[in-house]
Amino acid sequence: MMIKEKYVVVDLETTGTQFKSGDQIIQFAAVVIEGQQITDKYNFLINPQKELSSKIAELTGLTNAQLEQQPEFAHFAHQIQAVLDGAVFVAHNVNFDLPFLQSELHAAGINYVPQAAIDTVELAQILLPEAPSFKLADLTSYLNIQHLNPHQADSDALVTAQLFLYLQQQLLHLPQPTLQLLKHFTHSLIRQTGNFVELMIEQACKTPSKLPDYLINIQGLVFKKPQTVVNSTPMNSKYPVTTAKKSTIFNQTITCRPQQMKMMNFIQRKVSQQTPLALVDAPTGMGKTLGYLFPLSYYLDQGKQVIIATSTKLLQQQLIQESLPLLERLRQRQYSATIINSAHNYLDLDNFYQVLRHNFGHRQTDLVKMRIIVWLTQTQTGELSELNLTNYQSDFFKLIVSNGHRQSGLFYEYDFWRRRWQNALQSDILITNHAYLLDNLDTKLWDNKRVLLIDEANNILQQSLKPQAHLIFRTLKDALKKISDILYQQRVTIRNFFNQTRFNSWTHDDLLALDADFNTAKQRLKFLEADLLSNYLKKQIPLSKRKSEMVLTLSSEQLHHRTVKSLNKLAQDLQAILARLTKLLQLYEVTKTNSLLTIEQIIYQLKIQYQVLWQQEHQLEQVLAGLSVWQPDTGLMVMMQDYSNWDSISLATQMFNQNTIVTKLQEKFRTTIFIGAALQYHHSFRNFCQQLGIKEKLPKKDYLILKRDYDLNQQLQVYLPRDVANPRNNPEFDNYLAHSIAQLLTNTTCKALIMFNSLATLQTAYQYLISTKISDQREILAQGITGSNQRIKKRFYLNPTAILLAANSFGEGLNLSAGELKLLVITRLPFEAPSNPLVQAKNNYWRQQGFNPFQVESLPTAVRRLKQEVGRLIRSPSDQGIIVILDDRIASTKYGERMYHELELPPYNNQLAISEIALQINMLLRTNF
Repeated sequence: MMIKEKYVVVDLETTGTQFKSGDQIIQFAAVVIEGQQITDKYNFLINPQKELSSKIAELTGLTNAQLEQQPEFAHFAHQIQAVLDGAVFVAHNVNFDLPFLQSELHAAGINYVPQAAIDTVELAQILLPEAPSFKLADLTSYLNIQHLNPHQADSDALVTAQLFLYLQQQLLHLPQPTLQLLKHFTHSLIRQTGNFVELMIEQACKTPSKLPDYLINIQGLVFKKPQTVVNSTPMNSKYPVTTAKKSTIFNQTITCRPQQMKMMNFIQRKVSQQTPLALVDAPTGMGKTLGYLFPLSYYLDQGKQVIIATSTKLLQQQLIQESLPLLERLRQRQYSATIINSAHNYLDLDNFYQVLRHNFGHRQTDLVKMRIIVWLTQTQTGELSELNLTNYQSDFFKLIVSNGHRQSGLFYEYDFWRRRWQNALQSDILITNHAYLLDNLDTKLWDNKRVLLIDEANNILQQSLKPQAHLIFRTLKDALKKISDILYQQRVTIRNFFNQTRFNSWTHDDLLALDADFNTAKQRLKFLEADLLSNYLKKQIPLSKRKSEMVLTLSSEQLHHRTVKSLNKLAQDLQAILARLTKLLQLYEVTKTNSLLTIEQIIYQLKIQYQVLWQQEHQLEQVLAGLSVWQPDTGLMVMMQDYSNWDSISLATQMFNQNTIVTKLQEKFRTTIFIGAALQYHHSFRNFCQQLGIKEKLPKKDYLILKRDYDLNQQLQVYLPRDVANPRNNPEFDNYLAHSIAQLLTNTTCKALIMFNSLATLQTAYQYLISTKISDQREILAQGITGSNQRIKKRFYLNPTAILLAANSFGEGLNLSAGELKLLVITRLPFEAPSNPLVQAKNNYWRQQGFNPFQVESLPTAVRRLKQEVGRLIRSPSDQGIIVILDDRIASTKYGERMYHELELPPYNNQLAISEIALQINMLLRTNF
C-alpha cells in the first residue's frame, strides 16, 4: 500500500444485514479518491427482485416503485469490479460492506479480493477520541460535514470520503513521538487499517518536526503542558441593585426577568452580610445559575473565592461551558474555574505509561490505548469521562486511574490529579459535586474559601440513601485468595527473576511472611463472619425472614466491643499485606528492564488484585472512621444476601441525619446557600430542614421563594390516560409501559424524554422500541445503554427528533434542548424501591424518632423528583409541551392527588385512551397548541 494509492470509498444500502438469508444490495455508491482529491463518484440503484420491508423503505427513503425500474445487480457487477480494481477499499464499518459486496459479486461470477481494506470507524475512534458517537451521521454533525441524505448510499459514501480525508490530515499532524507510540498497537486494527496507519506514520516521520510549544514529551508519551490558573485581578466594583442598572450591564444579551433579579439581590445580600445559612427555592427555567453567578462575581472581584457544589458531572460541565462564558460576557472580565471530582475520575500518567507495554491480549484494549495516546495531546484535565466511553469498569481502567495518593513517579510533576488539586486551590470558582464535598469536608481544599453555594440542593438529601462506606466480604476474600494463589503458584518465577538482579531482593522468606499475613487475615474474616451471623443476624432476625436478603441496622449500644476490635485488627492485617505487596511492585519497577513476558503477566495480575484489595481496605477504614466518631444518627448495616452463604455478608455505614454535616459546613464556611427547584414541600422549607437535620427555625429574611414568571396553562397540556395501568403487584406493567410508549411515539417526530424509576424497566422499553419501526425513523437514546451521560446529552441536543429514555436523575438542572423538547412521559411516580436496604434502614430510623417515614421522607422525596422531571419541559415563557403520566396512582390515591397539587400544573385530562392521546399529541404539535 502506498500513500498515493487510489482509494474507493464504498457504501451500500441493502434489504437486510444477512446475505445468506436472501438479503441483497439495493444501492451501491462509491467515491474515488486519488492524490488526496475526490476524482469520481458512482451511484447505482439496483432491483433486488423482492419487496422492500417498510423498515428499510423508511430508513433509506427508497421505494419499491423506484427499484422496479432498475436492473438487477448482475447488470452492474463488472462495472463495479472496474471501479474497485486496483484500489484500496474504504468503508464506514468495513466488515459489513466488504463481505456483503464480495458475496454479491461472487454470486455474479466475480471473485473480488481488494488489495487492502480500511475502516473509518476505527480511524475515527482513535483520531477523534472525544467524539460523542461514531455513527456516520453523528460524526458528520460533530465535524460540521454537510450530510444531505443520511442512509442513502451516495450521500453516505460522499461524507465517508470527506471524513477519510479529514482523518488522514489529523493523523499526519499528530506529534511524531505520538505516532511512533501508536505504531506499537496497529496490529490490532481490523483488515489493513493498521497497515494504512503505519504508512501514514512513515510518511509523517520522513521530515523531522518540532514539538509544538503547548506539548511536552516524556519517554515518548506526549501530553499538554499544565496551564497555570490565572485569577481575576481584584477590582473595586459596585453591585447593581436596581433592575435599570442591571439592564445597562446586560445590554440586551439577556432579558431582565423579575424573579431572576430578585434572586440576584438576595444572593448578594446573604454573601455581603455573611449569613451562615440561607435557602432559595427557584423553579426550573427561571435562570437560577446566572441568578447566583452574577452576584457572586462581585464577591470574586474582591479577590475572594467561592465553591459551587452541584449534583452531577453534567451540571459541572454546563457551568464551565455555558454559564461561566455568559457571565464573562456580561461582566466583560474573566474568572478562573476548576472542576474537581474524586481522584479515580482521572488518568494516572505513570500507571498508564507502565501498562502501555503490557499485552492484554484484547484487541479492544489496544484500541482504547491508541485512543488515550491521541487524547493526551488534546486534554487539559485528564478526566477520563471526556472519552465518552460506556464502561470504565474493566481491569485495564482499574490499573490506569488515579488513587489520589501518588507521591513520586516519572510523571509526578505533571500528574493530572495533582494539577487539578493545585488549580483548585488557586481558582476563583471551585466546582465540585455533592458527594465529593461531603466525603472530604476535612480536606484543606476548602480552606480560605468562605462562601459555599449548593446547587440542586434537594439532591443532597439523597446522600442519606447512599452507603458512606461498603465493605464486601466476598470481594475482599476473592482478592486475598487470588493474590495468595498468584504468589504461591508463581513463586519460582518471581524468585528467579529477582535473584537474577543485583538486588536479590525477593526471597522465600518474603513469600512466607506474606503467606502468614494472608492466613491471619483469612482467619480474622472467618471469625468476623461467624460473629456477625451468630451474635447479630441470627439473634435479631427471625428464621422466617431469612429467606430473602437480610438487613440489620445496629446502633452504637448494640455493637459489641469485640466486633469493633476485630474490624480494627482486620484493617491492620490488610495494611500489612498491602505494604509487602507495595514493596514487591516497587522492586519490580526498579528492576523490570528486559523482564520476560511471563513476569510481566504475573505483575499485571497482581496489580489488578492489589487495586481491589486497596479499595476494600479503604472501605474498611471508612467504616471504622464512622465507628470511632459514632453519632446516634449514623448506623452500621449488616447485610446478608444469602443465608446459606457466609461470604454474602457485607457491612455499610449510613448517615440518617445530616445535622453533623450542616454543622461542619457552618464551621468551614461563613455563608452556605442551598438552592434548588424543589426545596419546598407544602409551601414550606420545614420538611427540607427536618431531613437535613436543621432544628433551628430560619428567619424569614434568610430564605427566598421564587415563582414562575410565565403561565403554564397557556403552555402545557397534561394527560392521564383513562386506560392507564396500576403498577402495584402488576407483573405485566413493564410490558404495558413499553407498548404505551410506542403508541405515543408512533407517527410523531418531536423530541421526547421518557423518565423511568428503574433501569431494568428502561431496558425493557428500549429493547421493545428498537424492534419497532420507530427506531428506523428516529434515534433512540437510553441511559446506561447507548453511551455515557455526556455522550447521550450531546446526541440528544444535536438531534431534533431524538427520543431519550432516562432515569429520574439524568436531567437534573439540564436545559437539554433549548426549548426543542416537546413531549415528556412519566412512566411511574418516582418513589424509592421499598426493598432497597438503605431505604428500609432509613425508614426504621424515622420510626424510632416517632415519625411516619412515608410522610416525612418517601412522599416529599417523590414530590421533589417529580418537580425535577416536570421541570425538564417548560423552561422559558416561549416553551410549549405535553406531559403524559402513565401511573394511575396520581388520581386513584390521596397521596397522588397531593403530589399533583404540589406540582402546580394545569388540570390533567383523563378522558382519553392512550391511542387517542397519541392523535391529540400529533394535532397539538402541528398547530403549535
